[in-house]
Amino acid sequence: MLLQPKNWAVFQHYKDRCPPWIKLHRDLLNNREFICLPIASKALAPMLWLLASEAKDGVFDASVEELTFRLRITEKEYRDGIKPLIDKGFFLISSGVLADRYQHAIPETETEGETKKEKERETKKAVAPPFGVTESVWQDWITLRKSKKAAVTQTALDGIEREARKAGVSLQTALETCCARGWTGFKAEWMEEKLTANQKAANNLHVLTRGLTAPKPFWAKPTEVDNDRLLQP
Repeated sequence: MLLQPKNWAVFQHYKDRCPPWIKLHRDLLNNREFICLPIASKALAPMLWLLASEAKDGVFDASVEELTFRLRITEKEYRDGIKPLIDKGFFLISSGVLADRYQHAIPETETEGETKKEKERETKKAVAPPFGVTESVWQDWITLRKSKKAAVTQTALDGIEREARKAGVSLQTALETCCARGWTGFKAEWMEEKLTANQKAANNLHVLTRGLTAPKPFWAKPTEVDNDRLLQP
């Protein structure tokens, strides 16, 4: 037995190709005849529409042997579901042979469509890791920004770098602080109260020497030398 969905030609948006998905109209929820169908029929209908999408004219083999195999259902489930769909006119019995009905066009995959375009857009938007920032910190910062639904842009990174210079810390330290505190942005004044005099001097030296000296993060404990200096008059 060959079946074809009712009004198949009316709802076709693709010609000469086989899309990997089908669309359902929301009006189906308000179709009294469909809602009143048995559960078995309502569950079977989308599967049959998928089978119909494999052919240009929507005609597919609906024999009990074919459908029980392809849909992995029992013969009872087949008979309980198929008859109401035919009786209510959702599927029409078609005459003729099934040969040459299947499309010869190469099936469209999502990677050839929407997914490929999305990846290209993401690649264009990607910001290169800045010099002096470790890969682990960079990836942590990107993950943080995305979790906060904040875009990873060069403008945002430049702003953080400017504030890091004002605070006398490296960009690496600024991004580490963002990750540790869950900040999507960074302001110099946010760190002022966290830095001791010696830490500020060390960080300023780090900036002036272009990174040749290692700055101390604000959470680092003072060394004995630092303590001695703090005790000096």
